Amino acid sequence: MGVTVQSQGPGGKVVTCAHRYEKRQHVNTKQESRDIFGRCYVLSQNLRIEDDMDGGDWSFCDGRLRGHEKFGSCQQGVAATFTKDFHYIVFGAPGTYNWKGIVRVEQKNNTFFDMNIFEDGPYEVGGETEHDESLVPVPANSYLGFSLDSGKGIVSKDEITFVSGAPRANHSGAVVLLKRDMKSAHLLPEHIFDGEGLASSFGYDVAVVDLNKDGWQDIVIGAPQYFDRDG
Repeated sequence: MGVTVQSQGPGGKVVTCAHRYEKRQHVNTKQESRDIFGRCYVLSQNLRIEDDMDGGDWSFCDGRLRGHEKFGSCQQGVAATFTKDFHYIVFGAPGTYNWKGIVRVEQKNNTFFDMNIFEDGPYEVGGETEHDESLVPVPANSYLGFSLDSGKGIVSKDEITFVSGAPRANHSGAVVLLKRDMKSAHLLPEHIFDGEGLASSFGYDVAVVDLNKDGWQDIVIGAPQYFDRDG
């Protein structure tokens, strides 16, 4: 518990996750199984469960097809964050689909209800119902969802873009920009930045910030294993 902790700020919610949370079945029998689904908790500012928006029922891989090639090693919550407008909560599950990984976005704000918006997502790479791993835009063992951030003004001034690192993609790492598709409820790739340098872990962490104050958001990308022989 605590592999990631994010806050909405004073008076807001806190999300924290236990990515190694296991579901065990048929314990002490030959059929015993362990699925590392992961689990996240949303808490009030005092770190307690205070209202119906809080709780630990954030484990979307539970109940889906098991095995490492599907959702049995999902490890939801290696990364989790709120969007900056607090309308969504975003989860990374890098162990899904033989470690391709996925990103999932869910509505998490009472203000949507005040605006008479009751159905907005969830949005998911590969589809909320289809679970189509061919739609994941990185190969196996990429760890998509390992790091997360989001913002408007990255690709479009008006549309939110979700930024996710996949630090083992193609042996060097990648960062994927994702957008919502309202009709299909999919998260679709807008652009992929490929890392430089073998095993550089490009995308290990990401941050969205307007560095030069031009009104467009920039993306800061960590690559902790990068090195330059000539440097």
